[in-house]
Amino acid sequence: MGVFGAFNYGLHLLGGLLGGRLMSNRNLFIIGMALQVAGCYGIAQFGQPGLYWGLAFFLTGSGLNVTCINMMLTQRFQPDDPTRETAFLYNYAGMNLGFFVGFAVAGYYQNLADYKSLFMFATLGNLAAVVATGIFWKHIGDLTTPLVGKTKKQWRNAFALGILVIAVLVPVIKFLLVSAAFSSQLVVVISVLVFLTILALTLKHKHKAEKGRMVSYLVLALGSLIFWSLYQLAPMGLSLFADRNVDMVVDGFKVALSGSRTSTQL
Repeated sequence: MGVFGAFNYGLHLLGGLLGGRLMSNRNLFIIGMALQVAGCYGIAQFGQPGLYWGLAFFLTGSGLNVTCINMMLTQRFQPDDPTRETAFLYNYAGMNLGFFVGFAVAGYYQNLADYKSLFMFATLGNLAAVVATGIFWKHIGDLTTPLVGKTKKQWRNAFALGILVIAVLVPVIKFLLVSAAFSSQLVVVISVLVFLTILALTLKHKHKAEKGRMVSYLVLALGSLIFWSLYQLAPMGLSLFADRNVDMVVDGFKVALSGSRTSTQL
């Protein structure tokens, strides 16, 4: 579970690298949603034999497309546009509303032990997102990314490379999910390398003002790392504690562990 969560957030970095450079953010987003559809459907239909492949497809899709949403939204506003903050607020509120509904539905199906229906519900939800993206396709194109100025040949070559990266990524993620001990060490190594890379870029800056902004970013990034680590650890820790030490039946109603996490989204 910890490895799954770590790679879910770690893949956001790769999504930011691919989106706008190797393929447009809307293309990467819809490919990610299609991977999520395939992953959820595979888990629902094939059960335990298809679990890790389904998780690999789902994790690859969900990890890559989150950054695309923010990038598509960012390009719609100028930095000094007063409505920009409102748009991001609505986006974040909608995301938390989705988490709330997801945890509530997961808790319902967990009490029924009907996991096939749960993953089919997720499949339909992701499929609805694919359809909605197709309907508004013309309105979510990239505006200011490096890919916009490319020729058709350059665009096709970059797109083919992006598809290759995603195709290789799925079996790699499947291997890492199976090899949890190795993956845990890999996450730590990658985190250290990312920090050292940013630190090196900071020290290389010759302009004092830019270096100061990079130092501020490092401080904020460290604080964010500590906060989000605790934020993600707390629900998992509480779930494990409740599972082993708490009677989850209240007035004859069983509170599902996954459903109990709805409170964090309110």
